[in-house]
Amino acid sequence: MKWSRAELLQADKQTIDFTDTIAFDPAAFAKMHQIRGLQDVTVSGNIHYDTASERVFADLDIEGVMIVPCSITLEDVEYDFHTKSLEVFSFDKTEDEDVHEVKGDVVELLPVIFQLILMEVPLKVVKEGIKEYPKGDGWEVVKEEDYTKSKKDDIDPRLAKLKEFKLED
Repeated sequence: MKWSRAELLQADKQTIDFTDTIAFDPAAFAKMHQIRGLQDVTVSGNIHYDTASERVFADLDIEGVMIVPCSITLEDVEYDFHTKSLEVFSFDKTEDEDVHEVKGDVVELLPVIFQLILMEVPLKVVKEGIKEYPKGDGWEVVKEEDYTKSKKDDIDPRLAKLKEFKLED
């Protein structure tokens, strides 16, 4: 997903519409803990070159499936995502943080698309239909409902002595 300045100038009204399916190298996820892979990533939209400002505007619509670890069992979970973004690229040097500076004369969308996808990674995903929660030596994961039921009958140790208190007539 690269376009040179010459390609953008030759396009009708300096605008190029596109739809593409992207595959990411599994090595890109080797050092990441929050995401394990991407599947069926489709990017569509258009890219427009404004000759007056020497800026390129990319209107992106990204959707696909990310593989993320379950927060409880660490098993792979497929998570659908969809995001839209308007990204701005500049052929000139800029101090604006929201504008991507183009290296050379080629606008490359793939690194920006990857960053947009990473911003969509959820903080917590739980696999549906977990029947058995993990446990170990002296610990176990319990459902919140089970935890609140067990704590409902417990007496606060700070107030335990009050149970022995009896009112005298």
